[in-house]
Amino acid sequence: MSVQRLTKQIKHASSSLLQAPGFTSAIVLTLSLTLACFFVVMSLFSSYFIKPLNVDDEARLVVVEQDNVYSDKNSPGFQSFQSIIHWYNNHDNFDKVAAINIGEDVIMNLPGQPKLNMTFASNDYYDITNMQLAAGQHLSPQKRLDEKSTEVLISYSIWQTYFDGSKNAIGQTIELVHGQYKIVGVVAKDYANPFMFNRSKSDLWFHFSGDSRFYNDDRPSPWWNLFGSLKLIGTLKAGETPESTKAYLHARILEIKSDWKAEFDEVDDIVPIVTPFREKELNGNDTLAIFMLVGVVSLVLIALLNVSNLFISRAVVKHKQLALQAVLGAKRSVIFTSILVESSLLMVVSALAGLFFAAWGIKLFKFLSEGHLPLVSAINLDLTVVSSAVICCVVFAWLFAFITSRLINFGQLRTQIQSSGKGGVSQIKGSTVKLLIALQLFLATALVIGATMALNKTLETLLRPLGSEVDNRYSTMLFINDRERTLEQKYNDLQKIRAAVANIDGVVKVGHGDSPVNDGLRSSTVKDMSGKETVFIPQAWVGPDYFDITGLKIIEGRTFSEAAIRGEKHEFLVTKAVNDMLKPGGSLVGEKFLSFDPDNPVEVVGITENFNHPKFFDKHQGRHFWWAAQPYAFGLIIQMEQGKTLNREQLLQAARTVDSRIGLWKFDFLEDEYAKMVHMERITLSLSIVLALFTLVLAGIGIYGVLSYNLGLRRYEYGMRMALGAKRKRLYQQLLSDTLLPLAFAFIAALVVMVGGYTMFKVELANWLLLNWLWLTITAASIVLFALFATLFPMSKLINAKPMAALRDN
Repeated sequence: MSVQRLTKQIKHASSSLLQAPGFTSAIVLTLSLTLACFFVVMSLFSSYFIKPLNVDDEARLVVVEQDNVYSDKNSPGFQSFQSIIHWYNNHDNFDKVAAINIGEDVIMNLPGQPKLNMTFASNDYYDITNMQLAAGQHLSPQKRLDEKSTEVLISYSIWQTYFDGSKNAIGQTIELVHGQYKIVGVVAKDYANPFMFNRSKSDLWFHFSGDSRFYNDDRPSPWWNLFGSLKLIGTLKAGETPESTKAYLHARILEIKSDWKAEFDEVDDIVPIVTPFREKELNGNDTLAIFMLVGVVSLVLIALLNVSNLFISRAVVKHKQLALQAVLGAKRSVIFTSILVESSLLMVVSALAGLFFAAWGIKLFKFLSEGHLPLVSAINLDLTVVSSAVICCVVFAWLFAFITSRLINFGQLRTQIQSSGKGGVSQIKGSTVKLLIALQLFLATALVIGATMALNKTLETLLRPLGSEVDNRYSTMLFINDRERTLEQKYNDLQKIRAAVANIDGVVKVGHGDSPVNDGLRSSTVKDMSGKETVFIPQAWVGPDYFDITGLKIIEGRTFSEAAIRGEKHEFLVTKAVNDMLKPGGSLVGEKFLSFDPDNPVEVVGITENFNHPKFFDKHQGRHFWWAAQPYAFGLIIQMEQGKTLNREQLLQAARTVDSRIGLWKFDFLEDEYAKMVHMERITLSLSIVLALFTLVLAGIGIYGVLSYNLGLRRYEYGMRMALGAKRKRLYQQLLSDTLLPLAFAFIAALVVMVGGYTMFKVELANWLLLNWLWLTITAASIVLFALFATLFPMSKLINAKPMAALRDN
């Protein structure tokens, strides 16, 4: 086809579409909104599965962790400094390798003494993660991992917030509790740590030797002190595999088995875990991307079926025009091309509008999920998304042109111009009608049930009692950097600080303890007196009044004695879930266990209700240890009056009336902390509801459209029957027999697929979906009612018409 002819075809198609604004706007709106959802999810899918990560040689990059093997259990993903350092110093499988850990500390010489996130990493880390600088230079390379350094890199946001973006920041000092560091560089604005390290959050970067948890003169972290954040990452040499690397590192750690058995006797073996970097970075969230893609593809299919109905109606309208073209000599190929150009224009406009909406959808998705999902910052309208838009345009245009052309009887077009037009467009076969409505209901049912399962999981989390009140409550941690003070002196300081804070305007209560209402988790194990060790159980250090101020009920026993807070006795409380795990049907109150200090067993003095951390409930099922919070630092829970707030400066000002050296380690508003914990659940709740409703509306329109069109073509048949005296009941029975069987089959098939699939893959789906039979019954009943309405309504419009009206010609 020449360019001139194509231009004329496009002008003619544009004019034709403008004369049918209802048809055009319905298609563009339906497809653009549906494709926008598809493009947003495709951008996430591209980031997770297609787009390369911004790291050095991703294909060979792995993460090394350790699996601690006990006689009766394993504890994977928790590392000791000694094992990571030993593997770092005795590796032969890597071209580049880096030891990394994360932490946080208070910056003493910045306004407000903020607590910042820190990364400790060896030389190769900065090359492996492609760190670029906005100013200054990188940390000076070190020859040994333990070589001392006083250099630090700061993030772009810290540079802007505390140094106004001035290059004079280079050379200035950052003062931490344990030392001073000179700023040598500013990290580029768009750089972020891998998500596995504190969800990409970091403000300061140090040499690995800056981590005082191990590199200190007093007491380096022992073998049994394990960290989930501590890792080794490295680029494998050519020819090396994760399996060969695992075997090599295992042999190296066994060479010093006598060292770790001397301190970590309860562990039988330390086995390295070698995981591809991308797999570790995604940490199972790729499953979420697949779920979302399957859901949105189903939505697109439903939309395509709806649009197909519109094109079918369009074929009825256009058949006289096409017949006239045939009389004037137009060839079959020319007529098909005119149909194709029209559908192509609609698809191009829909795809462009979809990309526009998707661009804003991606901005919204980033805003809602950044910091909660990995690789979100890399999501954009990339080549994969644009390519999918082009493919959609081409495939959909040909599809709709094919559907329209199949309904046009090209062989009889020339004979139709002198007739009423009947026969120019083929009636849809009964089997096709049944297939269309069955397919729509199958997709809608499957998608709505899937959304309901996600909704069930979300509601279970949101409605489950946390085990702590968060309204108008703050969790703070104050400290005095003075190692000479005795525990008795610190206990007296605690009482004075509590009294000073209680005098702040609006304060209702001040309790002692560190709240576990936060995004992180600290865990430990205990041994019974026979030496049997528990699994890792979450823990918190709290005071005797913690349970009163947070509303967590003690259901048996008592709270801590004052002697336990002073360090004169060794007591702890457990939740009911811990009690039921360790002593089913009995009570742990009065029993003793070995914990941090093997020379001083700790006694269970109380059993509390469960603490149900939203993010970790599936793993820990409400289990929690409550240790006596001795005043090495001053953790406080502060309850404010309704409508009154507290800020860092108020708290510091009050506390420093006791001692001017007091610093603030933590200041959290518990309502905000809980909101962070359930952020993704609340988003999932909203999305599930919107998806279910949108799906039902699309499917309802589709089923109604197909049946309305088909009944419209059969109106003469039913009008004749009505004129001859057929009863309405008989007509309804006839119509329902044509439609109910395929609808019932589609509904049952979708139910079997979704319930069967969930049952088969229940373990893999446990983090995302939950099957609740009551909700499933309500959902199924709602879908049945919805399908019946979409089916009966167009029937009632026909059957309730007068016979002569039904027989009236078009």
